[in-house]
Amino acid sequence: MMPCSGKWQHVKDTIEIGEGKLFSPGNLRATFDNPEYEKLINYYVKEKYTLRYTGGMVPDVNQIIVKEKGVFTNVISPSSKAKLRLLFEVAPLGFLVEKAGGFSSDGHISVLDKVINNLDERTQVAYGSKNEIIRFEETLYGSSRLKGVPVGAAA
Repeated sequence: MMPCSGKWQHVKDTIEIGEGKLFSPGNLRATFDNPEYEKLINYYVKEKYTLRYTGGMVPDVNQIIVKEKGVFTNVISPSSKAKLRLLFEVAPLGFLVEKAGGFSSDGHISVLDKVINNLDERTQVAYGSKNEIIRFEETLYGSSRLKGVPVGAAA
């Protein structure tokens, strides 16, 4: 929706976040002691993904929804702990991404399936298309819960 003469005007529905070479890597500091995250970032660069990084999660994730493609990552490491709060930042954007036809992950499950144990709980996250989330989970943890899961009309 866009403002038009003081009123909001609906201009576009996003029903699927598909494949596309656009990436927004958060917390790049974690690549220094998380070799799997470094491998993932190197993949994006080698495959000539377009870098879209503002330093802000909201505008970067908004770009994925508007462009209907891409991936946003914010990964932890032993020396670079999670900064994004599950309740106030990660889950709300996860809801929007999943309603727009995309996927979210903490590395193992959808961020919407995470149990919130305290108000300040923090987590790593990735948002994007099904294949980008599979790549994220497999590269960082060796397997993906989405492998072989139908998507869209087949689901």
